Amino acid sequence: MAEEIVLSVKELSVGYQKSLTTSFDLNCFSGELICMLGPNGTGKSTLLKTLAGLVVPLSGSIDLLGKSISKYSLKERAQKLTTVFMAHLLTPEMTVREYVSLGRTPYAGFLDARSEKDLQVVQNAIEDTRLSSFADNPMYALSDGERSRVFIARALAQEVKVLLLDEPTAFLDVPHTIFLFDLLKKITRLKNNTIILSTHNIEYAKRFADRIIAFDGKGNVSLMDVKSAFESDFLQWTEG
Repeated sequence: MAEEIVLSVKELSVGYQKSLTTSFDLNCFSGELICMLGPNGTGKSTLLKTLAGLVVPLSGSIDLLGKSISKYSLKERAQKLTTVFMAHLLTPEMTVREYVSLGRTPYAGFLDARSEKDLQVVQNAIEDTRLSSFADNPMYALSDGERSRVFIARALAQEVKVLLLDEPTAFLDVPHTIFLFDLLKKITRLKNNTIILSTHNIEYAKRFADRIIAFDGKGNVSLMDVKSAFESDFLQWTEG
């Protein structure tokens, strides 16, 4: 495991007006795949949005690459971190390549012109996610599994250090779920990215995650290695 701390949380508490969690600390390293596990309504999605700077924490601090996330401009932050929500498409008629190209927006220059580097980065992202045969297809023609890979390809084209994913396998069958987890694991290893995702796929979290952010359903949150997480009281809710 690389020793660089890319995301550091101190005495953080998250929620909307009312806190969903007690305060907690996290240190996330380069090259890690971290899975969030917890019952519904315990704050997993809220934590992702807070880490992304989309929701203001109720207390505590978040540092991204050694700098407070609040000190980044929107463009600067978009070059370091991105959030992937498996939402309905606003532009389903776009081709896969066009959609992935949106990942280059934080680097766009005058008149949003795309450079040769931009085109190559997009092509690499398409190839890394095995989308080459679909690159010119419209988004509406894709399956859920293919579409999830497009979302990740767009994030890769953004060339960020940290990827935050909210339930990326929620609508996928078993083969596509395994493929996606394996893809994310390879990304962390080959590109040294940090990936943090929320999931209800407990067995795949056990199999693929480097560490677990565990929510115990009582407001407590802790980051620990996989073995410790499943031996702790934090994940007792999974036994029901």
